[in-house]
Amino acid sequence: MRKIFLGIIFSVLSISVFANNLDDLKALTTTPEKLSGTFSQSKYLAQLETSINSSGSFNYIRDKKIVWHTLTPINSTLELTPKTMLSYQDGEQVNKLDSDTNPVVAVFSDIFFGVMTAQWQILEAYFSVSAEVSDGQWKATLVPVDESIGGFINKVTLEGDKYLQQITLYEPEGNITHITFDKLQQK
Repeated sequence: MRKIFLGIIFSVLSISVFANNLDDLKALTTTPEKLSGTFSQSKYLAQLETSINSSGSFNYIRDKKIVWHTLTPINSTLELTPKTMLSYQDGEQVNKLDSDTNPVVAVFSDIFFGVMTAQWQILEAYFSVSAEVSDGQWKATLVPVDESIGGFINKVTLEGDKYLQQITLYEPEGNITHITFDKLQQK
C-alpha cells in the first residue's frame, strides 16, 4: 500500500513539474508577427548510412505564410499557408496541394506553423509535449498522440531561447533530420 501511495504522489508531482515547465516554456517563447533567418539541415538516411546536407533561408508571417527556400544542394522553395502547400524549383511551380482536396495538408500546415511559431496549443493537439526550461533556454520533446502522425514521426525535439533554434525529427525507419536556425531577425 505504501508503494502505491508513493507512486501516486510521485506521479502527481511529476505532472505538476511538467505543467510548470510547459507554462514556463509558453511564457519564454515569442511569436513575432514576422520572422526571417537562415537554416542548415542535415538528414541522416539510416538505410544508406549517409547524410544529406542542405541550407537556405526562411521567413514567415504569423498565421499566414511560411516560405522555406532551400538554396543548396538544389534551389527549391516550399510556400505553406494554412490551406495550401506550393512547391517551386528554380522559380517554376512544380506542385500545389490544397487542404480542401488533401486533408493531410491541413495537418502538416498546423504542425509546421505550430513548430515554427511556438504555438504550443496547436502542437498539444497532435503531440504529448514535455519541456525543460533553465536560464532562458528550453527544450521540448514532442511525442505523437495521433497514430497517423506516429507513422511518420517517432519524436520531435525543439530547442531554443526566445526563438526556436533547433529542430530534430526522429522517424520510424531510423532517419533523423536536424535543422539549426541562424541570423534570426524579427521584422
